Amino acid sequence: MFNPKLKAIKLCDQEYVRYSKQLILNKINIEGQKRIKNFKILIIGVGGLGSPTAIYLVTSGIGYIGLIDGDKIEISNLNRQIIYQEREVNTLKVRTAKKKLHEINSRCKIITHTHNLNQSNSKEIIRYYDMVIDTTDNFATRYLINETCYGLNKPYIYGAAEQFIGQVGLFNYQDGINYSNLYPRYLDLKTHNCDLNGVIGISTGYVGILQANEAIKAIIGIKNQLNNKVLFCNLINTELKTKTIYSYKASNNNKIYNKNSVKKLKTTSSENTNRKLQKQIDLFLLVDLKSYNEFKKKRINKSINIPLVAFKLHKTLNFLKKQAEKKKLYITCETLHKSIIVASILENNLIRNYYVIREK
Repeated sequence: MFNPKLKAIKLCDQEYVRYSKQLILNKINIEGQKRIKNFKILIIGVGGLGSPTAIYLVTSGIGYIGLIDGDKIEISNLNRQIIYQEREVNTLKVRTAKKKLHEINSRCKIITHTHNLNQSNSKEIIRYYDMVIDTTDNFATRYLINETCYGLNKPYIYGAAEQFIGQVGLFNYQDGINYSNLYPRYLDLKTHNCDLNGVIGISTGYVGILQANEAIKAIIGIKNQLNNKVLFCNLINTELKTKTIYSYKASNNNKIYNKNSVKKLKTTSSENTNRKLQKQIDLFLLVDLKSYNEFKKKRINKSINIPLVAFKLHKTLNFLKKQAEKKKLYITCETLHKSIIVASILENNLIRNYYVIREK
């Protein structure tokens, strides 16, 4: 609850001592600590992101934490899921995590759900909590969380990590953006596997702590939040960047699927792509995102070359906006990753008259 009756919430003497270093912070103080104590948070997935998120929320004094995860601990989890130990392999994650978290802070009430979130249980579980923290690793569950939280008017904090990079966002908060604005459904990512590229535990730990931080900020009412923004972190380059994400809705005639869909063009060669597109050459602009050297080696006739590194430039976007007023834009990408980036850039800059052709 974001606006509890603070007079009814009491801190005991032990809590005043335990949280004394927080209580002297102007942005928290006694009022903020009462809000933290009264809050109910559901963490979906107690893995690489969920472990540090849960640990830091418990230490901060969150009153109620729900844990939902149907998996058992595996030896391959231990490089990043820091709440578990070798002797606990093959035990249920939520039960083991509950025991550990209770040892850290016995005043925090831990509620466990020993199954995975699905269509039949999502509303029943999520409605009990004030906020959801999404620490899952697959698109299907993320879309389910997004839909359920939107329907129940629950804010949630999204996190994702792979290799040395990560993302954090605050969704469905004060009529702000939701997950579908970051990764629209037409990208068809439900079957995309997030585990293929690997991850180091430092990345998941970093993102998990950022998620816990955003939760605390929202609870105590700090205005400098990630509302309508997503934070991107790169631990190799030691970079933190925020990007504004714009909300948009499909029209009643499903225009977003008919005209703006990211489609995978099934071709056997660039020549096949070329034949299909040359028929209406005056009605569209074909943009190839290959690097300059690759474009010279494998070019589709009548296409222009705008490498991905130049795609976000103000000059490029102005050019594409003018072209999109009179032509359809066809943008060829080599990979799913580039398709997602390009679609996001175009949508966020209100360029809608496009197709992204994914070659792989």
